Amino acid sequence: MKILSIDTSSEICSVALLEDKNIIKELSTNDGLTHSVNLMPLVKNLLSSCNLSINDIDLFACDKGPRFFYRN
Repeated sequence: MKILSIDTSSEICSVALLEDKNIIKELSTNDGLTHSVNLMPLVKNLLSSCNLSINDIDLFACDKGPRFFYRN
C-alpha cells in the first residue's frame, strides 16, 4: 500500500511517500508559514521523482494541527 503523508503543523512543510511501513522518500521546506504556496509543488516533486501519479496512492494521511488553531 502506497501512502502519501503530509505534515503542515509547524513552520516546516513536509511530504513523504511510504510503501507499507517503509519510507520511500521525504521532501520538506522550512520557508516559514508558506505552506499554501509550497505544499502542492512538494507533492508534485515527490510523486514525479518516484515515477508515480496521484492515482498510484492508496491512502492519504495528514496531521491535525497546530493545536492552537483548534482552541476555543
